[in-house]
Amino acid sequence: MTPGPTPNRHLGRRDVLRAGAGLLVVATASGCGFFETDPDDSRGGGGAKGKEAPSLKKQVEAGKLPKVEERLPAKPLEVKPLEETGVYGGTWHSAMITQEDTGWLRYAVGYEPLVRWAPEWQGVTKTEILPNVCEKYEVLGGGKEFVFHLRKGLRWSDGEPVTVEDLDFTFNDCNVNEELHQHGVYELWLSASGKPARFEAVDDLTVKYVFEEPKPGFLEELAGTTGLQVILPKHYLKQFHPKYNKDADKVAKAAGLTNWIDYMPLVSEMFANPKLPTLNAWLPRNEVTKGSQVVCERNPYYWKVDPDGSQLPYIDKVIVDILQEVEVEVLKISNGDLDMQLYQFGTVRNKPVIVRNRTKGGYRVIDVEPDAANTMIIGLNQTHPDKKKRALYANKDFRIGLSYAINRQKIIDTVFAGQGRPWQAAPNPGNELLNEELGTQYTEFSVAKANEHLDKAGFTRRGGDGIRLTPDGDPVAFTVLVVSDRADQVDAMDMIRTDWLKVGVEATISRVAETLYWERVEAGRSEAATWDCNNFDLRTGTGGNHYYLPTNPRGGSRYGGEWAKWYMQDGRGEEPPARIKEQLELFDRMRATFDSDEALRIAQQILEITKEEFYYIGISTPPKDYGIAKTNLGNVPKEFNSNGLHQMPGPSNPSTYYFRA
Repeated sequence: MTPGPTPNRHLGRRDVLRAGAGLLVVATASGCGFFETDPDDSRGGGGAKGKEAPSLKKQVEAGKLPKVEERLPAKPLEVKPLEETGVYGGTWHSAMITQEDTGWLRYAVGYEPLVRWAPEWQGVTKTEILPNVCEKYEVLGGGKEFVFHLRKGLRWSDGEPVTVEDLDFTFNDCNVNEELHQHGVYELWLSASGKPARFEAVDDLTVKYVFEEPKPGFLEELAGTTGLQVILPKHYLKQFHPKYNKDADKVAKAAGLTNWIDYMPLVSEMFANPKLPTLNAWLPRNEVTKGSQVVCERNPYYWKVDPDGSQLPYIDKVIVDILQEVEVEVLKISNGDLDMQLYQFGTVRNKPVIVRNRTKGGYRVIDVEPDAANTMIIGLNQTHPDKKKRALYANKDFRIGLSYAINRQKIIDTVFAGQGRPWQAAPNPGNELLNEELGTQYTEFSVAKANEHLDKAGFTRRGGDGIRLTPDGDPVAFTVLVVSDRADQVDAMDMIRTDWLKVGVEATISRVAETLYWERVEAGRSEAATWDCNNFDLRTGTGGNHYYLPTNPRGGSRYGGEWAKWYMQDGRGEEPPARIKEQLELFDRMRATFDSDEALRIAQQILEITKEEFYYIGISTPPKDYGIAKTNLGNVPKEFNSNGLHQMPGPSNPSTYYFRA
């Protein structure tokens, strides 16, 4: 995985239309459709508590729906609400920032994977993975085989039965179909040899995925990657697939697409195609990009119940306003217009306004543990094509000296409102891989120690302007790339530049657009570049690991892009030093280790080498994030963890949220 947009910025219309090779991003667990609708001001619940919502009961009485007992599977999933059983009714009002902010929709109303995370995040190795769409699952052969048992009587939102053929179709006809994935099948479905897993239909309710060797991270990705399709409705989608419809290309062309390969991702995506049957609690009613709101209504065939046997969800409808600016979202929250909201607005700068208006808006503030590991990191390019520059940036004493010269507490107080503490690029406090020594090394603000290490690096002479000189007589100076719209990093870098001048090092700050930033960084031409930092990805090995060792040619390009290319074994790049090679070998072992405890031990060894190599200069731990929830909205947790795998608020069972009368 490469660094890119935050999880709550997903699929624009152009992305959808171009998605021919990318069925990874089309979801079984999708959200809602966009369409114009009259404003809905309904808030409160309080509907009579029975076995189903009053609106559905009326449809049953009118002969428009089967009885609730016939709509539920033989063994519905019983969900225990966080606080108490609720009542039916009401509309959940929230917001998204532009039509590309579909992550909020997917996490809030579309988190229905085959297996799911337990509600409380305790780290990837300790958080339980629970059956969800499947009734139960088994792991056999030391992690080579994954068996899933479907719920008897489970139905799609159109009332059609969910069968093993749906899983077969999704895997063989979609996920490993080379025509649909011309740039390569997603790694999750492949054995180490590159051969796809074998799919077996064991019986009418049971399927098995068989790999050639243990597949660590398989269940974790199924539970924590919204947009990863595992089960799609064959009875509906086969009309768009040439294996089942020889006129599939004609169908695509009639819709304005070139062929079925371009059309299949579109019709398989709930946000683009509300006709797609789904397993979500709420259903869209129109296609993506149309209108100023997203409106979703309850699924009459939803397959979860509360402890009383009452069909979920409690809330009738979800309305999400599509806003263009975060400032408007803050205003809506302050005015009490939004019922429950996470992401986007929860910055240090907005918090005083949000906290001050709690009584007026009738909401409480939710604590959110940040997922990021650092507010800003600075990577010096140790594989720069210029040999002199490379030697400068590869000098560990030079990097240590720069680190000691930074007054981190001043940055924390000025830029981050006093929140956080000095910290390097290291898993954040509370993480299962916390390494206090890695996080705190060289973070002391000490001009004396900075000068000591810069002298030790060989830069004892200075020019008339006070700037240190290299042995060749060149000034010790470099350019730092900063993405211009990352205001906090721009402000912090301005302060760091002043700190470095005081110890005789000159840094020029180049503020650039993100597209230009990546052009320069990925080309290996940047001298130094800033970014933020994620935690180490223990199980899947495809997330934030490039911050800790050079595994990804894009993510690692700020400090060791050529080493990362070598690691990819595609004939490019250059062989890294022996200690880094050892680290990469440990990483391969970790990724092949199914036992989570052993994987944790290997990851700790990897981070010990990270501590030695000191790839990045970090600034501070991130400030606490936050969200809001109306005081009359029940069963919403008091705190969340924003770990990307946990996909908040999905695992907290939004289908059990309800409005108190």
